Amino acid sequence: MSSWARLKITLLVLGAVGIFLAGCVRPQLPFQPQPFDVPIESRLILQVPFFGAETQGGAAGALAEVMTYNGRPATAEKIVLALGAKTLSPHALAVWARGEGLKARHFSADPPQLLESVRLNQPLIVRLGAAVPPLESGDYAVVVGYNSEGVVVNSRSINQQIIAWSPFLSGWLKAGNLALEITNDP
Repeated sequence: MSSWARLKITLLVLGAVGIFLAGCVRPQLPFQPQPFDVPIESRLILQVPFFGAETQGGAAGALAEVMTYNGRPATAEKIVLALGAKTLSPHALAVWARGEGLKARHFSADPPQLLESVRLNQPLIVRLGAAVPPLESGDYAVVVGYNSEGVVVNSRSINQQIIAWSPFLSGWLKAGNLALEITNDP
């Protein structure tokens, strides 16, 4: 057998092994959803301000609400003027909050972390990756509470409205369960 024939057979065998192994490996999502038990209790964080669409809402409005709640009054207009009217990234929002003396982090949260944050009276900013009526894909919302029916959120178009658990969790998952935590802890 010639060296070329042996090389062809070796390459075919290696290719077949590679194809077999590739079929055995499942790609991992950045966040794997886990089973979630809907809470039976109700919680609502009081005194979270609402800045609706008339104040430019969106990401800047959500950040202004949470910063004001944490004792650093801000307006969506001020944030938009400082950061520009472009689409604001979670990183840009966190950097702005840190510059104003608050602690900020953006991360991939899970539903139990969302519940714990509300229990600690710390509203979370979340981003939705799919439409969850009345919210649109890409909207930012401030989670201000929950009950057995769903999550209570503020967004550019709604103030303390309950969004049912299943559509909320699906829409949030499509954005990688993005959460932005802003606190005034030292």
